[in-house]
Amino acid sequence: MKRKKYVGTAILIVFSVLFLLPLLVTFTNSFMTENEIALNYSDRLSLFDLAEGIVQRFISFSLIPDEVTIRQYQNIFVDDPSFLVLIYNSMRLTIPVVIGNVVISAFAAYGFTAWKWKGKEILYYLYITIMLMPVQALLVPNFIAATRMGMQESYLAIIIPGMFSPFGVFIMRQNMKSIPPSYLESAGIDGAGHLTVFFRIVLPQLKSGIAALSMLVFIDYWNIVDQAIIFIKDYADEPLSIYLSRIAQGRVAIIFAASCVYMAPPLWALLFGQENLERGIEMSGVK
Repeated sequence: MKRKKYVGTAILIVFSVLFLLPLLVTFTNSFMTENEIALNYSDRLSLFDLAEGIVQRFISFSLIPDEVTIRQYQNIFVDDPSFLVLIYNSMRLTIPVVIGNVVISAFAAYGFTAWKWKGKEILYYLYITIMLMPVQALLVPNFIAATRMGMQESYLAIIIPGMFSPFGVFIMRQNMKSIPPSYLESAGIDGAGHLTVFFRIVLPQLKSGIAALSMLVFIDYWNIVDQAIIFIKDYADEPLSIYLSRIAQGRVAIIFAASCVYMAPPLWALLFGQENLERGIEMSGVK
């Protein structure tokens, strides 16, 4: 039994290292000089390579910089202020979706859970069916609706559908099911209205679910690509997830520093909210 345990632990360690290796390479390479990165990641043959009989050069990477520098971070934060604008664009797009999705999902889930009305379950499962559809399948109807509403080239074309995403309703409703029905019935007998029950009984017990939903929605829209390409035409309004590939043209070293900054908010949310995320998903019953 101990041998199997050690073998299983060793396998998990190996896979953990493999999964963390790209992050580690990105972080350490962000402190390398431009010349060192160009040397490591260039497949062009030099005269010295040809003289030594090398006819094909393979790209290599290094974890330890020969010379540590913060020049790349100075470039993106000081020399190129447009990078800060890109971060602001991502926040301006992501934060309203997170707040709106949490608020709307909580109220909608309460309606599907506590209220008793005919056809509730049928409507809920029809609503949840949208969650099973890929984002690409919803782009066309979203684009048509945004065009008719005159907001096809604005953040609202992304923010409004994100606020009404059925995934949040599913998470919130599954968390609400863990609340004993007797709590709601007792409050109703005492004369409490739905708003009182929602804010004083239901909402305080959904902290983990709200935290988990907030993190998942934040990560999803922080990494948004498809919707941003379709609806955002002005380069100055693009989020960092879209513009990240462009800022590295001709400046390979900067892409590592920019990627580290780009990964920081999601990683911070996951590291400091891991307990709430696990508890919220566990209470929702999502496997």
